[in-house]
Amino acid sequence: MDAAEFGSPDAFAIECAMYRDPHETEISMYIEGRNILEFEVNGRKHTACWNFDDLASWLGHFLEHMAEDPYPVACSSRYAAGKDVEARDFYSDDESVFDAWYDRLDEWNLRHRWHTASDGAILADVYFELAGDHVEISWNNADADLDPGVKFSELTGWASIDRRFFEETVGSFLSFYAAYWRKAEINH
Repeated sequence: MDAAEFGSPDAFAIECAMYRDPHETEISMYIEGRNILEFEVNGRKHTACWNFDDLASWLGHFLEHMAEDPYPVACSSRYAAGKDVEARDFYSDDESVFDAWYDRLDEWNLRHRWHTASDGAILADVYFELAGDHVEISWNNADADLDPGVKFSELTGWASIDRRFFEETVGSFLSFYAAYWRKAEINH
């Protein structure tokens, strides 16, 4: 097992431990000292652990294509996780209006919500959105559609991270992740 930490846990950090057999990575994401990926099952605390190849690919794509891309509908909530909950309380008798509304939300989520690449992992529902010189990270696990025995430590929240610090932290993590699994494949 190899482990590494990128960033600063008091602000924003990603910590990981790599396991070759099976091909899994344990990830913690710290924001202001709290691991927003932590959850409890049967009284024991865990953090996200899975084959995160698709998630790493999604995060790399977000990092490379990060641009101002506001949430597609007006909402009173300040951050994406809250906006997404609020916006999904929409109904129309007109099927084309209804479908167009949810298509816009879902298309935006593909670009900003990493849960779309979770591949079935127990993973906090986290949103990433560029806002000027900061990346806004928000999460909402209050209504997680998981096994009733799973409870996230951090149900809802948000943080604004300096864009350069976010890019350095995530970029370093992704480089480590790719190098580790590339080396594991060569040595396999």
